[in-house]
Amino acid sequence: MNPIPSSENSGRSKKAVEVVRYFRSLHGRFMHSGEILAYRLTASGAWAASRPSHLFHFFKKIGLSGFRLFIDLGSGDGVASCIAGLFTTSIGIESDPFLVSLASRAAYDLKLDGRVRFIRADFLTQGIRNADCLFIYPDKPVYALEEALDGWAGALLIYGPHFPPKRFCLIEKLRCGKETLSVYREG
Repeated sequence: MNPIPSSENSGRSKKAVEVVRYFRSLHGRFMHSGEILAYRLTASGAWAASRPSHLFHFFKKIGLSGFRLFIDLGSGDGVASCIAGLFTTSIGIESDPFLVSLASRAAYDLKLDGRVRFIRADFLTQGIRNADCLFIYPDKPVYALEEALDGWAGALLIYGPHFPPKRFCLIEKLRCGKETLSVYREG
């Protein structure tokens, strides 16, 4: 992995502040309208919002810029995909049409649409093995995902408290405030 020039780090940090503000404002607008966007039931399960500032900290710490393709499985409002897009090419896969619409709009508004895109689908039906880094904030065990990734050599990032995978080995567990990100590889 090549070190990133400090000017690129500075630009990335400034853009991260913009992304954090954008998603705080988005969530605030929903709260004022009486809706809560931090959680949503979808056809595929429950979605919960991730904290953009914590994601930036985690992605910087693990050296996300050293990965070729990041895919967010169940990308929701797009916050993880947009933060990842500051480091590498990012794709969010989400089954809920409303959330895909919000996420696509965020990437456009933040001028990240050249590095970040969203697909409306069930991630298990997509070519997720093409990525070298997968991200998920699971609401249930990830056993079906593990089956789909048999023999895959990439890094699986699991955000928040979760059901640990059976066949993947924990490489690193990071903390930021009360949030955690666990890095797994197939073992």
